[in-house]
Amino acid sequence: MICPRVFVVALALILFSCAQKENKEQGYDILVEDLNFSKDVVFDSVQVPHHLRRIVRDISTLNTYQTEALAKGATENPNFENAKKLYDLASEGELLSLTDNRNNAVALYAAVGLLEINPQYATAIFQKILNRKGKVHTQNGCIIGYEYLAEPLYQHYSNTLKPEEVRSDAGLQKLDSMLLFAKNSSEPMLVMAFRNRTYSDHLKKQIEKLAFQEHRGPAILYLSNWHKKEYALRLEQEYLHFLANDTIHEIQKRKYLYHLMSFNNPDHKKVILDYIKKDSASIDDSGIRHQLENNGIYPTDY
Repeated sequence: MICPRVFVVALALILFSCAQKENKEQGYDILVEDLNFSKDVVFDSVQVPHHLRRIVRDISTLNTYQTEALAKGATENPNFENAKKLYDLASEGELLSLTDNRNNAVALYAAVGLLEINPQYATAIFQKILNRKGKVHTQNGCIIGYEYLAEPLYQHYSNTLKPEEVRSDAGLQKLDSMLLFAKNSSEPMLVMAFRNRTYSDHLKKQIEKLAFQEHRGPAILYLSNWHKKEYALRLEQEYLHFLANDTIHEIQKRKYLYHLMSFNNPDHKKVILDYIKKDSASIDDSGIRHQLENNGIYPTDY
């Protein structure tokens, strides 16, 4: 069994080449700290068959969901290799049981394994994982994250499809529709769900709720792209609200600014001008720059 400290150091060495640090020694310390996934590890052997206990403990010890993608300089991802061993040892029923394991990495790997065995599990397993609280440490190549379990599961299912199948796949259509009604759909999942397809009118009320009651950015952008005229006034108000929200990253704010400017509403001139004065780099965005004159804003104004 690989102990947590050994894994942390090994993974830090693997990923060190991904980080661009002027002070290499300092960068290493930061990286080790960031990769100490053992801090919140949970070991759950309840209802785990005896022949699976060692591999389940190994996955739990590393406490991270790793994909097949390798970081620069790496030769393998330890927990991805552990997952393959789990799939060789566990039956379909045992994997299903492990989706209830209290260790999030174990539960997620079990869910992925079930999808590999039979994609028809997708809807039921995704709903189960979507309802699960908590997050899981993730590593996809050089990218390290801390995500809701449904995010990598959704991405795994999506990655099994060819680009031309994304819009037509019945399974992904169900997952996307589920995300519209889930209480804890994350921003990345909603972005993907709205990017994948246009939705029928019977789902428009739910999308309205996401946009105008819950103020979810991906839903607002979807309505702006596909139903702009119908929701114009409400959309403009949402964009004004977003621009005034200091917790939103400036890159995302520029996207909202661009959409607000597309309405060419002279009443918004002051708001737009105030924003580009505050975020002067925003005019480097060609989409924003090309809409300035349509909004009555000229270089002498800023």
